[in-house]
Amino acid sequence: MNLPAVGTALAAAILFGWSTALMHAGASSVPQNVGSLLGLVRQCLVQWRWLLGMAASLSGLALHVVALGQGSIVVVQPIVVTGLVFSLLFRSALDRELLPRAVLLRVVLCGAGLALFLATIGDTTGSGHIDTTAVVALLLVGALVAATCWFAASRRESDTSGFLLGVCGGIVFGLIGGVLKAATENSSAGTPFYANWAAYAVVPLGVVGFLTNQRAYHVAPLTKSLPVLNLLNPAVAVLFGVVAFGERARASLPAQVLGALGLGAALLGIFLLARLTDDRPEPDVAAEGAGESASLAARTSHAG
Repeated sequence: MNLPAVGTALAAAILFGWSTALMHAGASSVPQNVGSLLGLVRQCLVQWRWLLGMAASLSGLALHVVALGQGSIVVVQPIVVTGLVFSLLFRSALDRELLPRAVLLRVVLCGAGLALFLATIGDTTGSGHIDTTAVVALLLVGALVAATCWFAASRRESDTSGFLLGVCGGIVFGLIGGVLKAATENSSAGTPFYANWAAYAVVPLGVVGFLTNQRAYHVAPLTKSLPVLNLLNPAVAVLFGVVAFGERARASLPAQVLGALGLGAALLGIFLLARLTDDRPEPDVAAEGAGESASLAARTSHAG
């Protein structure tokens, strides 16, 4: 097992958990009639909780990049999406309450599945080079599907819109993970920063992921967007690692099967946790006709 990569990815997940909770609390408290997406961002920029969440997100992104430089995306990305678990644990501690049994069981499922995955497929090998054709194909297909979901979301009711934005966000954050890995690979190969195409590709993807999250937070409860986002994020990133970087597990076939089952259990736990996210309107916000504010929140992918 690559302990440095695992430890750094866990630290990134912790920061992303704080970030999602804080930024959702800020974005969801903005009145629904705010107008444009730019207006939503302007409203968020004056809220200290949202700004603190942004700082945590940027710090998590930095650690995410370090983790990808230390290990494979197949191992790092599934760990990073456990930010949801940490968000729930932190919220419970802040509220000085014990986790409900339903939440605790899902946390245990996620933790046990992730432990099994890391114990069996915690070490991988790669081809040593980037398949540029595969990278371009993945980016084009991912961008097309994400754009379709983004525009379709504007023509649907709140719940469906939240789901479609979750699909869009999951794809984008998975692509961000792949591009960040490409950036670290190019840097390790001696490519100067100014000539590192992947470093530039991260910027538009990051902006799209950021705006998608804020829109999803604003239009629908987290239960509509987070489950699918947290499933697609690692799925797209793992696909990126296998296809573009030739990453393969060093373990035997039985160990790989156990690892796949562990990863499935971890992602199932995250999916079920996201569906349990409890959105309740804050009294003062509800009185003004504003949107709901989450009492349990989580990240994502950043890729985001």
